[in-house]
Amino acid sequence: MTVLHTFRRTAAALAACALLALGLVTLTVSQPARAASVGEFTMTPGTGSLSGAQAIAGSITLPGKCPDYSIEDINYNSALNLYVVKADGTEAVVLRGVTNSAPYSAAASTLSLAAADNPGVEVKSLSDIISGDGTYELRVRCVDNFSFAVPTEDQVPNDPYWSQKITVTGDNWVVGEGATATSVSVDSATRDVEPAAEVALTATVSPAEATGKVTFLEGTTTLGEATVAGGKAEFRTSTLTQGRHDITARFTPGSTAQWGTSESEAITVLVYPADYEIHDAADKRLAQEPELERGQKVKLIVRGCTAGTAYKLTMTGNEADFPAATADANGVATWSSLTVPEDAVAGRSFWTFTAAGKNCKVNGGTGADFTTASFTLGEPSDSTDEPTDDPTDEPTDDPTDEPTDEPTDGTSGGDTSGTTSGTGGDSGSGSGSGSGSGGTSTAGGGLASTGSEIALVSGIGAVVLCAAGVMFFRYGRRSGLLTFGEPRV
Repeated sequence: MTVLHTFRRTAAALAACALLALGLVTLTVSQPARAASVGEFTMTPGTGSLSGAQAIAGSITLPGKCPDYSIEDINYNSALNLYVVKADGTEAVVLRGVTNSAPYSAAASTLSLAAADNPGVEVKSLSDIISGDGTYELRVRCVDNFSFAVPTEDQVPNDPYWSQKITVTGDNWVVGEGATATSVSVDSATRDVEPAAEVALTATVSPAEATGKVTFLEGTTTLGEATVAGGKAEFRTSTLTQGRHDITARFTPGSTAQWGTSESEAITVLVYPADYEIHDAADKRLAQEPELERGQKVKLIVRGCTAGTAYKLTMTGNEADFPAATADANGVATWSSLTVPEDAVAGRSFWTFTAAGKNCKVNGGTGADFTTASFTLGEPSDSTDEPTDDPTDEPTDDPTDEPTDEPTDGTSGGDTSGTTSGTGGDSGSGSGSGSGSGGTSTAGGGLASTGSEIALVSGIGAVVLCAAGVMFFRYGRRSGLLTFGEPRV
């Protein structure tokens, strides 16, 4: 058996890597890009109203034909869908199942979009899809005549469509390109806070390059404003009153000729006192689910109960007796002093407060039932202060083999000191809040550009590897290194 010299093996490995990289380039480049416009369709009339019964109902002319592809009685040249591309890049169907003047097999086709000329067509409200001023793209696609679905990549490569632009101002749209459409959404770090607590509202504007300001609103009442920077605008407030607050964000561009206005969907923020609180013996409020100690005395406050009703209290996995508490006129039941049982089981536990058919409710008595206050207990300590029965200072009867230079008197002294140990813990403190509730598109990706970037990087790598392999080969040959070693026996 012959053995390749080290340089020869290195060159071979580099060549193999180069071939692998070239294969990756070939595979990447060979993948077709989806979503490609094949022309611009025309519209008559060139204007309309978003809030109309059918916002786009005139006629259009397609400068081409649909794919000549069929599977038995299913084909892709007898039906069309009209889409609008929203500011965030996602598509929404405006008309589904247009069939007027089908089949679309000629070099150009003119057809009516009116519902009366397209039996069974599904019409969507454009005002429900478009939420702000700006320029929006419309797309017409050929779909199958059975479920009005676009063909797959295997059936019709590249997802072809015809496009057109419309510019929206208020409730009106016109054909043509003007300001870029924007979208805005609003969110809060928490949707459930206590009165006087700070609420941080964040608006996200798309495209992120849009400049202007965001107004945060509750209905028609302005809560505050913030300037957009990097697609974000933040506003903080601690003035929300107790109750439910439906908050929206409105983006106003700095230049209406460049960017369109937009308004978000509403989110709900609930402002209520905590459903329950646990305090320590000094009446300091603890965290929402505190870690307690056995024998610790605490105070429990529960809200949202039925006024004048006595509530029985029990503890999970423990048979200890606890006093009852009667809710006051505000529906608050208070256990002024509770002692955590010494035999309480470690882990998460609950105090359960119940009254026949009169459970306490979250959000000041307006929400769902709740009947428990949770806390945790650590593992009990296994240390003891009792002295041990086993002495540790008794001398041994076993003689030692080691000689000593010191004389001995035959006696030895033991260490008579002992040690004891113990452990303890402190309860934590903090603030808590009640339960919360929250409010509520697929985006297309630049597959073609991503593939091109991968192909470029892989191609450069292949070239570098090939060049390195050639240099190693030539150097080894000149230096007499590309030789076979001695055969192995």
